[in-house]
Amino acid sequence: LRLALSFRDTQASLETSEREALTDPLTGLGNRRRLMDDLAGDAEQPAESGHLRLLVVFDLDGFKAYNDSFGHPAGDALLARLGGRLTAFARPYGAAYRLGGDEFCLLAECTAGAVDSIVAGGSAALSERGEGFRVTASHGSVLLPSEAQTREEALQLADRRMYANKSRER
Repeated sequence: LRLALSFRDTQASLETSEREALTDPLTGLGNRRRLMDDLAGDAEQPAESGHLRLLVVFDLDGFKAYNDSFGHPAGDALLARLGGRLTAFARPYGAAYRLGGDEFCLLAECTAGAVDSIVAGGSAALSERGEGFRVTASHGSVLLPSEAQTREEALQLADRRMYANKSRER
């Protein structure tokens, strides 16, 4: 009986550790490790017929100023709120992730006609305005596997495109 109880406790502990290793503690979103696991298959195999796999990386603009003005607890609350909005938006298409700091990601399966609306919807979910602040989201996107063959290549290309978009916006 003790052995069975010990085994059950160990199994529960392992499951908790694995879940925590793949989850961002602040937002509850998947973290970079979870994204890399999810991307492993997506970059190597085509999506369902008539669909594309879309990776979008978002970086919050104005978040540092928000954090400096309202403090880190308010910044954490904003990140959690925006993460919740991104999750709710992403649910019909795929999954949302927090890569760290003020960087988020969306991995979706969609039709070619839906790509622009998914990118715009993700950006809107990660934007908020209030008295004395405005936080928006820059983005870079990649279609898998047509534009990137590996998960590392996909993230690098999405990052490059995001920073190119930021440069154009300035």
